[in-house]
Amino acid sequence: MDKIVNKTAQQESQIQKITLPIAPASFFAMTLGLAETGNAWRNATTLWSMPWYIGEILEALAVLSFVWWITLYINKWIQHRKLAVNEFNDPVQSSFLALIPESIILMALALHIYSESIAISLFWIGSILNLIYGAYRLSTLWTKERSADQTTPSLFLTFTASILVNALVAGILTYNHYGFLLLGIGTISWLIMDSVITQQLTVGGLGAKTRNFMGIYMAPPVILFVAYQVLAEDTLNIPITYGLMGYALFIFVAITFAIKWLKEQAFAPGYWAYTFGIATLSQGLSIFALKTSDAAVTTVALIVFCLTNLLVLSVIIGSIKLILKGNYFPK
Repeated sequence: MDKIVNKTAQQESQIQKITLPIAPASFFAMTLGLAETGNAWRNATTLWSMPWYIGEILEALAVLSFVWWITLYINKWIQHRKLAVNEFNDPVQSSFLALIPESIILMALALHIYSESIAISLFWIGSILNLIYGAYRLSTLWTKERSADQTTPSLFLTFTASILVNALVAGILTYNHYGFLLLGIGTISWLIMDSVITQQLTVGGLGAKTRNFMGIYMAPPVILFVAYQVLAEDTLNIPITYGLMGYALFIFVAITFAIKWLKEQAFAPGYWAYTFGIATLSQGLSIFALKTSDAAVTTVALIVFCLTNLLVLSVIIGSIKLILKGNYFPK
């Protein structure tokens, strides 16, 4: 009898050992950062003859990270349903769920040079989920009460950043009319939401524990800068492109000046949010450098590309340190 009890206890212990960790949806920021850095390297290969395989390694890591995070997210709904429901209903954390369809869209971009059919399927799955979730979250702004401190840059994920990424990939997959439709939704949403979020940032501030949300703050202008170039193609308006580039760089420099304030938040997985913005800016600059003979654009593109790689490398190292310490996942 004792042997049976001991055997049962050992089996239960083994089950506990293979229990998957619980991760918030915000951890999908790693997938976005890796994917966009991979895209920046793909452009750098054309512009500066950089090694092509580095971009593909980053894209492969992005795909692997997506598989890992989506596995954890599905498991959360199965094994920890209450936590998943709470996250879905949370006024702030629910915004990060928009990273899931956005990640699916970026997986389509990562794979489109290998399998167009898989890429198109992934794109439409992610695109439709993106729009449905964005419209649903917009309706909750009207129908549910919110406090002022719940108005953070994370709102950009649902109504702006993810939809502009949707537009960007639509353009690359040659769905230009659909892409411009998405560009309109994302751009107008950005103009509306930016006034609300900036008002809160300047009056109510942002707590130290959520400072990495500022990585999200720079996302809309940099994605718009890229998406417009991709969609406009031969009809690209150079003055407009310079204007979009100027504002994207302006926000990037402003955030750089705020580094001391941002670093009041200890390093955490949320720091991956910064990698997406700067990698997308690098991608946009390299695309524009290929379209114009302006040496200044090429120089700035090279500088931002180098900074992108330094930031991504530092975040990877910081993440590895957290994993080795057992502090990466919330407890």
